[in-house]
Amino acid sequence: MTLIRRFLPIAAAATLALPTAASAEGFVNTRAGWLNLTAEAKAAYVQGLNDSLNFFYVDDSLTEALAKRGRTRCLIEQRVTAAVLAAQITAAYDEAQFERSSPVAVYILQIGELCRPYINRERQEFGLGPQ
Repeated sequence: MTLIRRFLPIAAAATLALPTAASAEGFVNTRAGWLNLTAEAKAAYVQGLNDSLNFFYVDDSLTEALAKRGRTRCLIEQRVTAAVLAAQITAAYDEAQFERSSPVAVYILQIGELCRPYINRERQEFGLGPQ
């Protein structure tokens, strides 16, 4: 076996391991991606987003857990639906400050503002100051 044939598989594997441009095809990472979704897709997206961002993990810090608890109570007490949250994200994209933000960032900022009193109430119960 020649030297070239012996190292050809190694060279091919090394070529496959070279860094390539990252592709986020199929994911919603921009304003344009969000606005291209149907109303139903936006509601489904924000439902999954909400469920994942407000899930309690064992290793959450106290402030993270209290924020999640406050957001969850807020949404329950305010009877906010996924469609309402999706509409808030869509409306926020009309503001220049959100033009370059991902839907996740817009969600966090919008729900943080909407639910701040609830988050602060949870923090107060643990002797922490407002957020």
